[in-house]
Amino acid sequence: MAIVSTLWSLALLTAIALSLSLTGNVSYRLAQNSFQAISDDVLANAGINRAVLALLDPRPEKHWSVRGTIEQFDFAGRTIRVRIQDELGKIDLNQTDGSILIRLFQSVGLELTAAGALADKVLDWRDSNGLKHANGATAEDYRAAGLSYSPRRGPFQSIDELTLVMGMTSDVYKLVDPALTVYSGRQFVDPQFATSEVLSALQGVANSNAAAGNLQPTPADGLTYGVIGPPMNTLRGRAFTIDTEISRAATTVRRHSAVRLTGNPNEPFWILNWQRS
Repeated sequence: MAIVSTLWSLALLTAIALSLSLTGNVSYRLAQNSFQAISDDVLANAGINRAVLALLDPRPEKHWSVRGTIEQFDFAGRTIRVRIQDELGKIDLNQTDGSILIRLFQSVGLELTAAGALADKVLDWRDSNGLKHANGATAEDYRAAGLSYSPRRGPFQSIDELTLVMGMTSDVYKLVDPALTVYSGRQFVDPQFATSEVLSALQGVANSNAAAGNLQPTPADGLTYGVIGPPMNTLRGRAFTIDTEISRAATTVRRHSAVRLTGNPNEPFWILNWQRS
């Protein structure tokens, strides 16, 4: 009995030791993952700050491209890659008209009828007048479809809110997302800063808009901001997307952000959106 009791005690102590060891390993891994995530965020924030410095540098030769070109620099022993995109080169979801939305949806593969119906539903989501477009959707239509929410009837707060619009699929959203913004505040796109997705959508409406003075000719390569004067003043109020990439081991860490320049040297920019991806 004494031997059996001793063996049971040893087995129990072994089980406790193994449990403590496992718990310790899990805690260590969680702490390590948390530390790594914080480290990645710090590096991403360094990328954002470096991009803003490049935007506000009074020396034109030090400016970085604002059309999605990759720039890179070394910081804390790591290489950080940065892309800056001027939001004036995107379609503002709250300001654009139905014709450009239709062209955008057609450019990603929708037929004209489907593109028009989806554009009507987008307009019904954001318009506050309570009216329904020909192929749009009201609160009653959303309820009839079994959805627990209704159109906002106000401006989109973010691009991913578009996924709530009736008829919007995840595949279509992924394709149109790079072309859209809610930060430019402009009805028309400035093609000198436009993304490839936007330029594709603008085909077919460019001639009429150019004739109306809404589009400007695409400038020669090398133009960065399209403004004259100290960037701190001339870029005040402008919004930019800043994407950062940091590679470690076999993983690439990405952070997506949108900032607005303030013109205030003490607080040169505001973060409008920040996401891990």
